[in-house]
Amino acid sequence: MTTQSHAILNIAFLSKRGKPYLHSYAFLGAVIPDIPIFIFFAVETFIFQTSQRDMWGSRYFMEAWQNFFDVFNAVPLILILLGIGYYLMHSERVTVVAWSMLIHCAFDFLTHHDDGHHHLFPLSDFIFASPISYWDNNHHAGIFRVVECVGILAVSIYLFPRLKTRLGRGVLVFINVLFVASFFLPF
Repeated sequence: MTTQSHAILNIAFLSKRGKPYLHSYAFLGAVIPDIPIFIFFAVETFIFQTSQRDMWGSRYFMEAWQNFFDVFNAVPLILILLGIGYYLMHSERVTVVAWSMLIHCAFDFLTHHDDGHHHLFPLSDFIFASPISYWDNNHHAGIFRVVECVGILAVSIYLFPRLKTRLGRGVLVFINVLFVASFFLPF
């Protein structure tokens, strides 16, 4: 799934009417697992000037990069964070971040075919090859993309009244407009 889809879904899953400040923590947890990908993209594009073909065809699969990605997608490490947040710190904020990261990992587990993560890192090198890919048409991405878009639109309708700021609502509308436009414009 796309990072923005993770963010919208996780905010909807973890929002509480009386605690709108938790939206930002759900957003943070939804984005953290993808931050290494953005760093990878920036380093490979702007520092090493790697072509898109080499970046996603070979550099992405280098062990050093994979380990970097896996640390942020490691369910055992996130469970430790959850335990620390809930049991030791009694922090609703840390707990929401950890739950959001776990939800992100669950959706990634189900939507990555050839490019999945070692979700059991550092305990195992196992990678689940889902029959569904959010981006690869050889693994039902065309169908998944429609399901993702419709799902995000529906969740956004539910989430819109829960967001109390103009900025939050504006970002939600903007993301949905881009999502719908991506079906008609060559991005």
